[in-house]
Amino acid sequence: MVDINLPADFLISLQSGSLKIKSGKEESINFLATKNSRIIDIIEIPIKISKKPGLIKELSEARKLAKKLKQENITLEIKFKGQPVLKLGDKANPKITKIITLSNDIEITDIKKLKQLMDIL
Repeated sequence: MVDINLPADFLISLQSGSLKIKSGKEESINFLATKNSRIIDIIEIPIKISKKPGLIKELSEARKLAKKLKQENITLEIKFKGQPVLKLGDKANPKITKIITLSNDIEITDIKKLKQLMDIL
């Protein structure tokens, strides 16, 4: 089981900066941290992840992470190929997606892109 405090504490402790991960010459993942915002843009995953946790477990962990980020006034935005798909934490504004996530701290901004992202992960 993953300790949810490790990724949350990592995201909270970052104040500013950027990181680009490349596979060969092509960008795979871009990360940007500013005062209260963290953005992860997943462009392509160069490896295949074979053992994935179930959706219920993923949502449970996402809810815990989102709650902790909100307590610290941090927003994590996850993008897929530059398009926003998910917001967790402070600036998440769930509407109908609250029914899916059961959280006030998770906003699904593009469910189709999120599905595409989940398919490659």
